[in-house]
Amino acid sequence: MFGALVVAANDQAYADIWDDDDTMEELVKDIDNGKDNDDDMNWNEFKDSKIFKQEDIETQGCIENRQDLSNNLADYEVLRCFEDSDYAY
Repeated sequence: MFGALVVAANDQAYADIWDDDDTMEELVKDIDNGKDNDDDMNWNEFKDSKIFKQEDIETQGCIENRQDLSNNLADYEVLRCFEDSDYAY
């Protein structure tokens, strides 16, 4: 008797946690309030987002350094860098 392996795909579309925000401040507020949560943010997509690109160079550098330290970027690191751009050092 042979069995069949059935794999179901989830049709739910995945959205990045920053997709519904216009500014880094809005994203950070959502992270702080627990509305947004992602401990493995897609760095390539985030660094190309308007939210990241419009942020000041110090905060951008902090976030990039956090990504480089662990090869992944967590939402709380974005929050901490927004609050204190020296967080990564």
